[in-house]
Amino acid sequence: MAIEMLATDLFSDRIDIAARGHRDVLRGSTLGHELALEELGEVWEECRNPGWDGYDALPVDQDTLRAAYTLIESLPFGFPRPTIGAEPDGQLTLEWRNSSRRVLSVSVDPDGYLHYAGLFGTDKRYGTLAYFSTAPEKLLQLVRDL
Repeated sequence: MAIEMLATDLFSDRIDIAARGHRDVLRGSTLGHELALEELGEVWEECRNPGWDGYDALPVDQDTLRAAYTLIESLPFGFPRPTIGAEPDGQLTLEWRNSSRRVLSVSVDPDGYLHYAGLFGTDKRYGTLAYFSTAPEKLLQLVRDL
């Protein structure tokens, strides 16, 4: 009986270790959020002071950073990774691009709104989405449509 319990515990431990290893690999790949969050941190470091663009750009504040971080974290696991950027008005952008004619740009503001503009071949789409703590289904569908 003790040998069976030991074997079960060892098997369970091996599964946990394997699952943790695979999860870590995925998080560090484009399938996870780790690379996007690292890029977000780098952009914020470069753009958190006034005039970061060499002109009169507004700084990206911590509320905007927090909103973008939460949005990235709420994207489904395995979802395409956006490119992160900043705008002179102090907003952060997430961009998904498949080609010059298939691109979606989403501006994240600190007040809980996502402003988007996209080119889907010859179709143009734009608008504003309320954002609270999970990625709006409309945003997820726009990225899937690319």
